[in-house]
Amino acid sequence: MTEKDRANAMEVTKQDNQVIDMFKGQLGLEENELKKQIEIVLGRIDFYEELEDEEITQAVDRIYDKIQIVNSEYMKWFEILLSFVFAIVGYMAPIWMLMFQAKMRQIEMEDEVMQFQTIILMLMKIERVNVEMILEWLERYANIFKEPIGKCLNNYEAGAWEALEVMKDEISYMPLVRIVESMQAAVEKIPIKDAFDELESERDYYQEKRKESNDRLIKRKGMIGKAIGFAPMVCMFVGYLIIPLVFIGLTSMSSSFATMSAQTT
Repeated sequence: MTEKDRANAMEVTKQDNQVIDMFKGQLGLEENELKKQIEIVLGRIDFYEELEDEEITQAVDRIYDKIQIVNSEYMKWFEILLSFVFAIVGYMAPIWMLMFQAKMRQIEMEDEVMQFQTIILMLMKIERVNVEMILEWLERYANIFKEPIGKCLNNYEAGAWEALEVMKDEISYMPLVRIVESMQAAVEKIPIKDAFDELESERDYYQEKRKESNDRLIKRKGMIGKAIGFAPMVCMFVGYLIIPLVFIGLTSMSSSFATMSAQTT
């Protein structure tokens, strides 16, 4: 379309919309009566005064078709269903996001504590290592627990046991709490190696637990992937084979019943 044709089309649409707004929602009018009223309205608009009778008839038919389309619009059942689905998803999305973040934070805490256990296992082999040195190394590689470890180091000179007790109260993750309790035992002149004698077995336990969780996650993802992969085939099979066959069977059965009832009467 040229610019002139486009401008003319926009003007026709604008004038048609003015007439449509007058008759929108009037469902009780018959076709002939509605077309007659549209023709009367068109005679009062300057834009349609210059048109010939045939063009007026075409305009009336065009506007009538548009009015029918507008008046036949209503909320369909699937639109209402979709609105409820989107409302539920929008309402639950923040909760699901928090649950996802909590799960990810749990995984991050497990990784960080396993990292702490590895650092302690290396440091406990060194002579003259103490709890303060272990805390300094843990703070360097900490992310989630960096703030309580740093606060413990700042208060360490005022009292090692008390600083570790405050740190233990601030954290709620039990594997790290057990590490702090082992540090408290090491503060009381127990050798570092004896205080963390169960650390290696705990680390192996958490590694096996994490490996099992990863295996379950991979298996679950595989099942979801298979379901998504077979979904198009199942939908096509149900939509193009089962549903038409059921529809044809019901139609044939209803026609058979109608024929039998007609023969009996």
